[in-house]
Amino acid sequence: MTISFSISSACVGKKGPGKKSIGAVRLIGEGEEDDFLVIGDGNNTKSYDAMSPRRGIKRYYSDLYYHIEIDDLRPDKDYSYECLLFNKDDMSSQQYLREDRTTVDISGDHTSVIARSDISTFTTPPAPGQWHSSGRTIIFAVLGDLAAKEHSKKTMRHLDRHSESVDVILFAGDLAYPSKDHDNWDKWMDLMSKRDFFSVIPTQIALGNHDLDTYKHGWIYDINESVEIALAYEHRFHMPQIRPPIREPASLKGFTTSGQPTDFVPYEYGNAYYSFTFGPSKHIVLSSYSSFREGSLQHEWLLSELKSVDRSVTPWLIVMIHCPLYTTFKTHRHEIFITEAQAILEPLFVEYTVNFVIAGHVHAYMRTHPVAFSRRNPRGPVHIIQGNGGKAVCEPYHNETAEEWVAVRDQSQYGYGTLELFNSTHAMWKLIKTGHDEGREFEPNLNLLDEIWVRNQLYVEEMSVNKDWEDNL
Repeated sequence: MTISFSISSACVGKKGPGKKSIGAVRLIGEGEEDDFLVIGDGNNTKSYDAMSPRRGIKRYYSDLYYHIEIDDLRPDKDYSYECLLFNKDDMSSQQYLREDRTTVDISGDHTSVIARSDISTFTTPPAPGQWHSSGRTIIFAVLGDLAAKEHSKKTMRHLDRHSESVDVILFAGDLAYPSKDHDNWDKWMDLMSKRDFFSVIPTQIALGNHDLDTYKHGWIYDINESVEIALAYEHRFHMPQIRPPIREPASLKGFTTSGQPTDFVPYEYGNAYYSFTFGPSKHIVLSSYSSFREGSLQHEWLLSELKSVDRSVTPWLIVMIHCPLYTTFKTHRHEIFITEAQAILEPLFVEYTVNFVIAGHVHAYMRTHPVAFSRRNPRGPVHIIQGNGGKAVCEPYHNETAEEWVAVRDQSQYGYGTLELFNSTHAMWKLIKTGHDEGREFEPNLNLLDEIWVRNQLYVEEMSVNKDWEDNL
């Protein structure tokens, strides 16, 4: 697990991250063995600077971001914690480590603690393979394409009111919509920080096209030049990394004039793609914008991940990727990130019986029936587009009549979804509506409901799932 927090660089001097402070997390568990302090790795203390249009000739300087990795947490336990900053030059921090947390005086001028957070509490997941003995269900909240607009705030308020039952938040990409203005990242993170759940519920993110946020150290863009990508995305977040990120400058020829990618970018590992396990579920988070063609780094890694999953331990297999493989909407459908994903990734998802494929990108909502190769098939994955978090809901349908594999679609309402795992065989998916725009082109479907039981496809009767299979249902 990683606990991340930030502080303005003005609070610790201007000599750069790690020069004046050391980040740490203090864990307060149920027993003495769970009560300890974790000192951050200086390599995971990050900051950056950039040009921002709103600032004229002034540069933008980010906060210092401390990403503290914590190992050896016991499963299915509550841990309270606080984030601390120590003066790097004051060795009294070693004394603080030795003292009992309930009696040590850290309020005086002599202390090495220069900043501290409020105390928050999180709960670790059940150990894989021991879920049934825990007696609890697992609930994921699923969001995408959020931004920091009025409907974004409504979505966050609703989630905040119902967050006590949520175990993990899954963001399917396009978080802040920075548009090369890093103040917009701050606004988005301020929106998140206003909600208590952001400090108590684990959050996992997928890379969206707007999260790439192409940046050049200067003002004039030339089509023959290269730009830096995912600058804020790699500094502000720290997902479960396979390896440190590889980010090379990307040619502007691979982007539209509005900064949207038209081809894969040179971005591997780091926060681009990774995996994690939470109780009974294995999660594979993919990058739509790093190459997943056969022989690519991401494709080879994905194959190894799929082959290594033990479904007797983690019976649920969930993929999150920003661009959907299936869409009933007109927008984006011809992008290579969608067409090639269906050609290259879908056969793998079907072969390894992926249960859910969660996506965003399209500013609307859709859930498919279990589907394989554009035919309804009870052994195929359920595909979900949850791109209605708050940025917009405005997508026209590709056809007036929905495709036969579409279960529910909507182009008018904001919201998020919840996926609740009850046991190894059954889960429930719910669409949570949080509002709609007045006077828009698409009238809101106020009767829209989507709440359905899903049976784990592993336990559905064996059927052929090849491209020649005909749906006889």
